Amino acid sequence: MSLLRISTVQPQILFDGKRAVGVRFVREGGFTYEVLAEKEVIISSGAINSPHLLLLSGIGPKEELQKHGIPMIAELPVGLNYQDHSTVFRNVFFENLKISKEEHFYKRNLLTTKAMIDYFIKGEGPLTTAAGQALCFFDADEEGNYILTNKMPEMQIFMAGAPFIDDPDDEVITRFNKFANFGPSFLETMKNADKRQGIMLAINVLHPRSRGSISLASADPLQRPVIDPNILGDPEDQHKMKIGLKFISDVLKSPTMTSLGSYFIETKFPTKDRIAPDVDPESEEYLEKLVSTACTVCWHPAGSCKMGAEGDTSAVVDPQLRVQGGIQGLRVVDNSIMPHLTSGNTNAPAIMIGEKGSDLILQSYR
Repeated sequence: MSLLRISTVQPQILFDGKRAVGVRFVREGGFTYEVLAEKEVIISSGAINSPHLLLLSGIGPKEELQKHGIPMIAELPVGLNYQDHSTVFRNVFFENLKISKEEHFYKRNLLTTKAMIDYFIKGEGPLTTAAGQALCFFDADEEGNYILTNKMPEMQIFMAGAPFIDDPDDEVITRFNKFANFGPSFLETMKNADKRQGIMLAINVLHPRSRGSISLASADPLQRPVIDPNILGDPEDQHKMKIGLKFISDVLKSPTMTSLGSYFIETKFPTKDRIAPDVDPESEEYLEKLVSTACTVCWHPAGSCKMGAEGDTSAVVDPQLRVQGGIQGLRVVDNSIMPHLTSGNTNAPAIMIGEKGSDLILQSYR
């Protein structure tokens, strides 16, 4: 099997009738190439780019393809089951845990030559630790009270150490801020932590009812797709998020956290100096404003090329990951095939989908 890694421009699938026979793509210098498949074409571009590629190639909703003048190869609900874990970040600092720069874990252990050598040469050391140091999974009962459960949890709280900044140009925090797109005032918020130890909490709604979409901006493959996550589009998702926020507020009122002098520092977002400066932070109104202002995605895109059984009109691929609609020789193998999001982060499921997908492909040729 030959693998083609294309990192420059979105390719287009080539068809002979309804059989996928290869791909066409453009590389540096503007040269166009065509690569033909001996057996089948396997798409593994992720929950954003896989549907984008299918749409550009004529597989998708009829109205969407007609809108951009793309000849239709197969009418399928590509991009219409898009999901992500909705997330609200909250920063917690501890009045009674002041530390020096030299004592700080990030400064002392992570950003050192030894840590780099241990990681790249030996595959060990502090850089092998996870981004988060603790997780909590829980659910809510019919009255809206949070409960621990042995069933599929509805919410997750992810905890990571939140380093103070004694240098406003700190590279680690600057890079994270750029990645997370909190806005320039994120640095000011962290800087104002006044060298206290802290944690960052991310509250996730694990099984959102809301569904977003991936669609075309145009038929030009150089243009990025239109991404509409529609987070918290369903009132039930908003309700679950508020329960998660109440949970961490109650945790901060516990004797242990109280003894540490725990308190929230609100991250200032680009569009607002304060989330709700004149509202009681313990009130329902404040939670409403916090959810509507601060909620974002968790970079766990999935579901936009949904897998389903034969006859499932909401599915794009079948249980063998083969594209439906009469298409032959074409599969999708990535997180876009998830019917529903998993109860947690999506990295491990992505690896599992790749392994299972490779088994399915091998079995079909034995």
